[in-house]
Amino acid sequence: MHKIIYIDVGTHFCQEYQSIFGSHRYFFYKILRRFVGYHILRKGEKLKIKTFLNIFRLRSQLRSMRDNFEFYFVEANPKIISHCDVYKQAHAVFNVALTNEKKIDIVKLYVANNNYLGQGNSILKEKYNVSINEYIPTIGVPSLIFFENLSEYLKNLHTNYKVILRLNCEGVEDDIIYAAHKVFGSNLSIIMGSLKDVKETKGHQAYQNLKNFLNKNNLPFAHFKSSVTTWIESFKSILMLFKTKQ
Repeated sequence: MHKIIYIDVGTHFCQEYQSIFGSHRYFFYKILRRFVGYHILRKGEKLKIKTFLNIFRLRSQLRSMRDNFEFYFVEANPKIISHCDVYKQAHAVFNVALTNEKKIDIVKLYVANNNYLGQGNSILKEKYNVSINEYIPTIGVPSLIFFENLSEYLKNLHTNYKVILRLNCEGVEDDIIYAAHKVFGSNLSIIMGSLKDVKETKGHQAYQNLKNFLNKNNLPFAHFKSSVTTWIESFKSILMLFKTKQ
């Protein structure tokens, strides 16, 4: 059976990974928060009991297949990695920011909303909620160089694999997708995460170009975030990779 190479760029405490392979405590805590959020605080989407049961069933199936996965986490913020033990579960963790530049360099990870551990921190100073006076230095690696080297590494390990690219990179998702597709080609099987920051940071045309690229290259996309309401779609999409031929 082929390997599933799960590459998460912009992990932020690996919340999506934990939704499947994290502890049961984490899973039920998130479920409980959604029920409380809707029924008591009157916020967010309603999670029906039937939907919860489907999520639990799909999660159990994926957990039973864990040996078929390899996990590669890319996180620009060193403060997050040092705060979370879940990174120890990865096959490799890369403390870098993927960029659209031509060389490896030290770059600034701009802090959003004065929160050094926040999810909105970005290497793009154009992002509306970051401060150019508050930043964390990190290593910037061109996306193409990163994926070329990772591809060479994987070729020495596997003859047959599929790539899941999970993204939440605060505006550089399009650059990363273009580079990953150029390197992995048909092995890049699904894009997951969120793409809204491309529109908010680079504008509607950049976002539309990305959508057109996904359609042209038959790259399916599934929303996969920390929000419980995205999990059922995402879990189904991952399971489909085991049912399709490479």
